[in-house]
Amino acid sequence: MNQSQTPSIPVPISITPVHQAISGPELSPREELYQNLLKILHNATDLGIDRVAHGHLETALTSPGSKQLIMRDLISQKIINRVQLARAFARHNRARELLSILDIPAEAQGLRSEIHPRLRSLLRRERIVPMSIKKDEAGNVTDVHLATDSPMRDLVLETNVREFFPPAATLHWHFSLREVAGAYWMAGESENIDSDMEAEALLDRIITNAIDARSSDIHIDPSIKGEPRAIIKYRIDGFVHPKEVITTEQLERLRVRIENLARMAKVNLNHANKGAFTRSGYDWRVQIQPHAGRLGPVPRIVLRRLQPDVMPLEVLGYPADFIEKIKSAAGSPNGVIFWTGPTGSGKTEAIHAAVVSANPMAKGLSVHTIEDPPEKRVPGYAVQMEIMNEDPARTGLQLMKSSLRADPDVVIFGEVRDEEMAKLVFEAANTGHLVFTTLHTNTAIDAIARLDELGINGFLLSYIRGIAAQRLVRRLCGHCKVPLQEPDDYTRYVFDRYGVPMSGANLFVSNPEGCANCNYTGYYGRIATAEWLKPTKEIVEASTSKNYTELEDMAKRAGWQPMGRMGVIHVKNGITDAAELSTKILELAAEALTT
Repeated sequence: MNQSQTPSIPVPISITPVHQAISGPELSPREELYQNLLKILHNATDLGIDRVAHGHLETALTSPGSKQLIMRDLISQKIINRVQLARAFARHNRARELLSILDIPAEAQGLRSEIHPRLRSLLRRERIVPMSIKKDEAGNVTDVHLATDSPMRDLVLETNVREFFPPAATLHWHFSLREVAGAYWMAGESENIDSDMEAEALLDRIITNAIDARSSDIHIDPSIKGEPRAIIKYRIDGFVHPKEVITTEQLERLRVRIENLARMAKVNLNHANKGAFTRSGYDWRVQIQPHAGRLGPVPRIVLRRLQPDVMPLEVLGYPADFIEKIKSAAGSPNGVIFWTGPTGSGKTEAIHAAVVSANPMAKGLSVHTIEDPPEKRVPGYAVQMEIMNEDPARTGLQLMKSSLRADPDVVIFGEVRDEEMAKLVFEAANTGHLVFTTLHTNTAIDAIARLDELGINGFLLSYIRGIAAQRLVRRLCGHCKVPLQEPDDYTRYVFDRYGVPMSGANLFVSNPEGCANCNYTGYYGRIATAEWLKPTKEIVEASTSKNYTELEDMAKRAGWQPMGRMGVIHVKNGITDAAELSTKILELAAEALTT
């Protein structure tokens, strides 16, 4: 492959020769490369290419424009992500793909301790797996096989790696998921942290391991028995897993370091404290709470990882008909769109995805966000404001009032909690603004009654463009899920309960033993199951008279379907199983308790 680069898009890693090109002789070698990558992505069935992306790729293959520029645009628009591109390039070069820790060759385990300590530190920091090192009969290194998740060639990194090998040695690059590389390096470490480790290195290790484990939250919990230790736990796919133990002295040093990083107010340990900081490419929201210890309060620290990137609704896995309803509502010139559900149900992610999918910025509209704290740093958003309730001038209410005087078109507001805020949100809708916000209710129907409690009823409900309610259910692990040849009785029951036909179902269940890829849980990642309700004239009239006895029947006539139905669609498509639905969908969980 030609190793020269242009400023428009970096050249993906290519150390091994490019195999037979696909396109005709009229294309340059570089254009042949990107034509080939586009074709690999278009034809792949296991790279997570959705229908929208597939359509773009089909158009790109027949477009007369530069394939390199087309690929750059697909990446910048998040139609294709960097992992998909890296895997496509690995296939172009006939390289290996490490998608599970089980894919790592056995000889790589020994290299972890055999390679030079400085090289080991470099590879661990960059999340690179040393797969194998080949030597000739004289003992000279001839080939070095490495795996990384980056689709782009990093010449500086390559130069640093070459310092540890003879000039004649050839580097071969393969693909590895970042979490697989993280698991590889974590597997060679002790479970306990050296008690003499400084707070900076300790925090860096905790955060790095949490990212590699796909953790959304880090809990550092002091012993409930008053012992001089604390347990570090990671929340992965909604469940908390203990990982490491540290001393209370280390916990205190961590608290001081985190408070300094987050520029948190110095308060008495008897009071809670909160803040935010940036580390390892992510924003982290911090909550420090007092925990009763034998000799006085000790800190309990919770770190939440805020995902900076916003994925389109299609990438998040919502069905096409649901996405069309969201986009239609998000295209309204004014009104309110609610997202409801418990804490951790993906409401913030979904709201930003809805805004990005509607793309008001491209229409020349001004977007303001008011959150505690801002969880998404989205290019094109005009203003992003952070709520600081301890500052009277920066409460949610005051920032909302300030925003409405600053000429916004679209406002994303974190959460409606009281009557005054609810009325201000609907006043904004009445004066020509489109507001996205959240509400804590179990279902979209419950939101109607909750709004009534906040003084929003009758005609005001006509400003609601839609109410979405959702939960996150775990996805089956793609490496160890088990085909379900014959549906069991419970699976048949949930299909019948929501009126979903069984024909054409591609059913799987979780593997009870799991595998290394999913940490032996049988599940890997999560997907939303949601419902949508747009109030009709009938519902508005029922709200006026406060007659909610037949509200569910009215919602069904308005096209509402319970979120369990979308969950069953995910089951039908082999994404999750009925057992997982029974733990997340309210009515199914209630039925399980009564049987």
